[in-house]
Amino acid sequence: MRHRQYIASDAWLTSPARFEALRSAGFRCRLCNAPSSEIPLQAHHRTYENLGAESPDDLTALCRDCHHDVHNFLRARLFAKLEPPTVVDVVIHARAPLFDASFAGEAA
Repeated sequence: MRHRQYIASDAWLTSPARFEALRSAGFRCRLCNAPSSEIPLQAHHRTYENLGAESPDDLTALCRDCHHDVHNFLRARLFAKLEPPTVVDVVIHARAPLFDASFAGEAA
């Protein structure tokens, strides 16, 4: 099952592991400590190895904002590890000179 489909499913919403991750965090964000009464909490997958059969240790309770920040950080870290593209063939075109010295004496 794909991640987005799973997260939208009743199986995820009623997952005992998801509930246990939120409960063990005291229904507070593990990063900013915001309570679920102030901002919706989400269960962040620390690993996708057990997607659909998660244990509470696979999940971390985060508020919506911190969850977004964590994913941005992980994407940036992944992007930083990528090798920059290499230029294999570069064609350099000779440009016409901006000033032709052969006509310099004629202008006077």
